[in-house]
Amino acid sequence: MTIGDTTLPELIGVVIISYLIGSIPTGYLLARAMKGIDIRDHGSGSTGATNVLRVLGRGPFVAVMIADSLKGYIPAMGAWLIFDSYDAQVAAGIAAVIGHDFPIYIGFQGGRGVATTFGVFAAMALPVFVGLVAVGIFILIGLRYMSVASIITVPLGTLVFLILWLLGVDEFIFTKVVFGLFATALVLITHLPNIRRLMMGTEPRIGDSLEVPPEPHSARTTT
Repeated sequence: MTIGDTTLPELIGVVIISYLIGSIPTGYLLARAMKGIDIRDHGSGSTGATNVLRVLGRGPFVAVMIADSLKGYIPAMGAWLIFDSYDAQVAAGIAAVIGHDFPIYIGFQGGRGVATTFGVFAAMALPVFVGLVAVGIFILIGLRYMSVASIITVPLGTLVFLILWLLGVDEFIFTKVVFGLFATALVLITHLPNIRRLMMGTEPRIGDSLEVPPEPHSARTTT
């Protein structure tokens, strides 16, 4: 049985491996190694790079940002190189982002998938990735809101993918738009608390600490 240009067993294998790679909790592991803490009990409670910046500092932030991006880039690029298939590439990207957000290794409590999504964008269209990074840096310099950079750049990347598809750019097919739509929906959903705080004017900027600590992860459910 084939799905697009990939067989079903191949696609299942791609999804499983990509999910397991995406699930590697780099922020959690670094916090354990550096300070012996569970980062989910500090800051925003996320294992992602932004909370690492808040809890551990700039150096670990850069390390986790790169590592989390590679968790998306490696599966998506690997699927393309091995199977020469956009379907496999998109499946790998989606699975990797889900793995980052809901990592099997630490009770499905991870990050918000922005850096991993950017890694998938890089595998799909490097110039688009570079442009989005530039936009994100501009937003961070001007506003100092990581959440604003996230909820603008990921949908913007999806819009660019859609425009490229509509223009018929060579080798740019609709499956990449599908990944963008998935990533946009997930980023917006996971950033709903940030959006509410932005509307109320209480969202912390880069360099600020959260006023209310998160509930310890041991007390949170994993539904």
